[in-house]
Amino acid sequence: MFKRLYQPILVASGLLVLILSNAWWDAIGLMTGQMRPSTVSLFVNVLASLFFLSCVNEGVGLFRRRLFRTATLLRFYVALSVASAVFGLDLLQPLLSVIAHPVWFAGEGNDWNLTVVPHLPSGMIVWDKSSLRGFYTGLSSFNRWDVLSGWMAPLTWWGLFLLNLGGAMVCLSASLFPFWKQARLSYPIAQIPLRFLSSRHNLLHQRAFWLGFGIAGFVNLFNGLHFLYPTVPSLGGWLLDLSPFFPNRPLNAIGWTPITVLPFGIGLGFVMPLDLLLSSWVFYLGWKAERVLSAMTGWWALPRFPYLEEQQFGAYLAFALLALAPIASIWNGRGYKARPPAEIRRLFYQPVPPAQGLTVNPATDRWLIGFFVCCLFLLVLVRSQGATLWLAGLFFIGYFLVSVAIARIRAQLGSPVHDLHFAGPDRTLVYIIGSRNLTPKDLTILSLFGGFNRAYRGHPMPHILEGIWLASELMEEVVKEPTGIRSFREAQLLAAGSSLIGWIAGYLFGTWSLLTASYRFGGRPWYGSEVFRQLDSYLHAPSSFGWASLLATLWGGLQVFLLSQLHLRFNFPLHPAGFVVSGSWSINLFWVSLAIAWIVKVSIVRWLGLTAHRNATPFFIGLVSGDYVAGSMWSLWGCWKGRPAYNFLP
Repeated sequence: MFKRLYQPILVASGLLVLILSNAWWDAIGLMTGQMRPSTVSLFVNVLASLFFLSCVNEGVGLFRRRLFRTATLLRFYVALSVASAVFGLDLLQPLLSVIAHPVWFAGEGNDWNLTVVPHLPSGMIVWDKSSLRGFYTGLSSFNRWDVLSGWMAPLTWWGLFLLNLGGAMVCLSASLFPFWKQARLSYPIAQIPLRFLSSRHNLLHQRAFWLGFGIAGFVNLFNGLHFLYPTVPSLGGWLLDLSPFFPNRPLNAIGWTPITVLPFGIGLGFVMPLDLLLSSWVFYLGWKAERVLSAMTGWWALPRFPYLEEQQFGAYLAFALLALAPIASIWNGRGYKARPPAEIRRLFYQPVPPAQGLTVNPATDRWLIGFFVCCLFLLVLVRSQGATLWLAGLFFIGYFLVSVAIARIRAQLGSPVHDLHFAGPDRTLVYIIGSRNLTPKDLTILSLFGGFNRAYRGHPMPHILEGIWLASELMEEVVKEPTGIRSFREAQLLAAGSSLIGWIAGYLFGTWSLLTASYRFGGRPWYGSEVFRQLDSYLHAPSSFGWASLLATLWGGLQVFLLSQLHLRFNFPLHPAGFVVSGSWSINLFWVSLAIAWIVKVSIVRWLGLTAHRNATPFFIGLVSGDYVAGSMWSLWGCWKGRPAYNFLP
């Protein structure tokens, strides 16, 4: 009995230590100007940690039984991925800055004491100004009772809110997975950790992997030395901006257009399907052409024309609806018979069969019930702070549709970026409805939601879904272990449980790490400044109903629908997902690397065949791993020295 308890306690302790160390690494890296590991779809710190654990496992396995079982490594990977999304670049880091910002900066050359502070919700904001002093000035400590007491109430409210948000994502991912598994989605990004976790692939024993690892690591090492000592030559790692070559109208409307070659970008592109690879950089150039056309016609002078944010938001919504349409057809009577209330009540008591075929089963029903219960609690929490119920409902519908779209894009096509900068439902709803038609309280709460809707680069839901897929793929291997997974249901529960553990630990450790580092180094106010400058414009320059914004949103969705029909019916080479992900900021950094990956992959498949493509895949995974591991080492060195180090994520 002691042995049965000892092993789970040891695994849980190791998992918590792993999450805490990564949270502290990310927090110190933020304060000392290191790379931001959650900028790309496959998190840098997570893959580097998995590589380290896999190497330790292989090293110990040479002399005795391996230190970590496959199920243990899977738990570590899933939990750390979700935790990194929580304490990462697009959730806790901006959120903590947002909830601390208004009270501290009210009256600093503004009229927020009259226009903003009276409408701030009581439970979502840090009200004790004295407890915020060290957050902005630094050289202080968060671990004091007078400081903790000021943060306790808002951190508790946001903890409950994010717990239900994470629970809703877990339930939604688990309910969607059986249907998307039947569609045989390839999960390209998750193929990389799968090759580390699976003993069948033996990635660490393949020469092609180590060749790619060595090339990328060597380039990263030299670029890091060049960053410290400019006399050392660099091997790339710089950006060439094309915009200075076009100083006059209309071509200068292209804006920032960098050219850079990223080894890990080429590696991530190589595991993507060819149609998305082609679509990503072609549609990127199309978005640039749209900006130039707007300048040529003179429409550029109109405010916010051509409404790129609304077009992107509409594109994400349309892609989500297209992904959900086959599932909805089952629920509306084709392939599914409505259950009577008595049978629905028995869902929680009858055995759950494994999900087989494109049918609704009791397990799916339970996950969906859990999703709606979490959504209900979210509405109750937001309503308790004074938000209008219909507006909160619209926000969460938009938020979860964007989440579904991102999860589907990652599951089907594996895009390395999906940021949707400043184009989430928190802003688009105001653009469409008009700030004049919303109460100041609603505008304030929507602005506060900008703390976790600033961008979606590190969105948690695709990591949850990929964790369930990894568990199902590794089920045959893990079943041979003493604590193996014996069914699809157990695989689903393992991934869902690991995701929830990672979510809770990510919030607790991430909050403590970020606030401790902020009180030591001085917090970063720019996130809060972005949000409340926008709220200031809502209040001082109210807008009416945005017909143009509504039409742009519908136009973005219509383009996705038309592209999907062309792609499905006429084998059109461009995929609608490329249109969805190519209009935001982050694709600027990847479009050249994705174009190179497309050329290389097309050449290998066409001239050498699928066998050569399969044999070359470990080399390109090595490019990703070598860049990630070397970049992580520079980041850790910079955290140790307390100074900026080479950042391979431009």
